[in-house]
Amino acid sequence: MLSTIIAAMLPLVVVFVLGYAAGWRRDFNGEQVGILNRMVMLYAFPLSLFVGIARMPRTILAGQLPLAASVFGIMCVSFGVSYILSRHVFHRDAGVATLQGLAMGAPSVPFIGSAMLPVLIGPSTTAVVISASVFAMVLVQTPVCMVMLARHATMDRADPRLHLGHQILVSLREPIVWAPILATLLVACDIRFPVAVLDAFALLGGTAAGVALFASGIVLFLQRVSITLPVLVTVAVRNVVVPGLSWLGLGMTGLPHEVVRAAVLALSIPVGTVVVILAVRFGTDEQEAASTLFLSAVVSVLTMAFFIAITG
Repeated sequence: MLSTIIAAMLPLVVVFVLGYAAGWRRDFNGEQVGILNRMVMLYAFPLSLFVGIARMPRTILAGQLPLAASVFGIMCVSFGVSYILSRHVFHRDAGVATLQGLAMGAPSVPFIGSAMLPVLIGPSTTAVVISASVFAMVLVQTPVCMVMLARHATMDRADPRLHLGHQILVSLREPIVWAPILATLLVACDIRFPVAVLDAFALLGGTAAGVALFASGIVLFLQRVSITLPVLVTVAVRNVVVPGLSWLGLGMTGLPHEVVRAAVLALSIPVGTVVVILAVRFGTDEQEAASTLFLSAVVSVLTMAFFIAITG
């Protein structure tokens, strides 16, 4: 068990540290990090997801639907519930509550999960988990956050680009969304890509996890960190409460152990960088967003090891 935990966590720790060191040495700045993330989101991750799903037998893909639905549903529900509690129970500002809800409901599954989950649940299951998390994040969470943050920022509220429907249509044009959808349709229709073509796609797709984690390490160095009570609460919910309740809830549904394990491990992953990206874009509580990202990543070394152990 210890060797499994080390094998899963070591890439995360090492690449994060390398990225942090690169930021400390001033080898990369914020603009260059944006370029790295753009390459990952437009090319590397879409190809990685496409190859992972396209190589999956149709029978296995059909059997993974409960897992995909679990991850998608829990991410959306935890985002909504967290926002409601932050806004209407703790009476935080609407923009701040939106970002806090996103931090609690949006684990960095595409970035961190692609590095650690294949060791634990296998490459095929990892592709399904990442695709489900991408759909939740890009089709639901991010468009809703964009609209809500824009409405509370000093922007033209009549701008049609701020409507939810427009944001969803924009999201559907992103390669990270349509690539896994296309791969799923091809597998469902039993249409197979030549192995040589998939291998060619995998050459760039295989860089996604490492580059994304490296860029996240640089972001952690560049952002100012301040540990406050809201940050501690957000990290506790993201790293412990959501995966813990998911473990209990999914365990009571009668789903196979492998499905519960894969979903819980995905949901135990720390806060995604999308929270910092949106905070900076809309000028809303950037320091809390960056601090949450930093602390969640640090604490995740222990919390993810815990969930790996109890679901093993």
